[in-house]
Amino acid sequence: LHVEKIDTAAGALMPMYDADTDVIYLCGKGDGNIRTCEFEDKAPYFHKLNDGFRSTVPLKGVCMVPKRGLDIMQCETVRLLKVTNEQGVQPLSFTVPRKSDAFQPDIYPNTASNVPAHTAQEWWGGSSKGPKTMSLNPRDKSTNGAGKAPKKFQSVATLSSDVKKLETRIRYLEGKLDAAGISYDKK
Repeated sequence: LHVEKIDTAAGALMPMYDADTDVIYLCGKGDGNIRTCEFEDKAPYFHKLNDGFRSTVPLKGVCMVPKRGLDIMQCETVRLLKVTNEQGVQPLSFTVPRKSDAFQPDIYPNTASNVPAHTAQEWWGGSSKGPKTMSLNPRDKSTNGAGKAPKKFQSVATLSSDVKKLETRIRYLEGKLDAAGISYDKK
């Protein structure tokens, strides 16, 4: 256990931890500033990175956008959504200054994907698997961490055509049921 004095503010501290980069974003309720520190599991434990984000508008709450929602080609390492009284929800973008516009693998290790690591039954049974991961590199984005290709979206015209075909099939099958004298729920 280690104790570190951050400031003298009285508001509740809401730390946001980026497990991929070991950076902690320290947000305080009623405070407009967000401090950034890098965490290390040996002394001195915390390394102040910079002044973070400074504002006179106090925050009520804050949350972190998942990594797959970031603008990685602009080296955005985290986006926090700051909830305020007067200005609603403010997106705060934290970036690493880089001259290259190429993908930066050193600041974007594989991160948690949107694919579940296990089923609800496995979890209920005591499973504690780590999250499935995915690459944020645009060249590797052909899969979403599950080895499956991303969903392909269809146009409205294609979907409307499919619906008409299905409605025709339903009418045909209902006719078969009627001819056989089988009752069913006609909604």
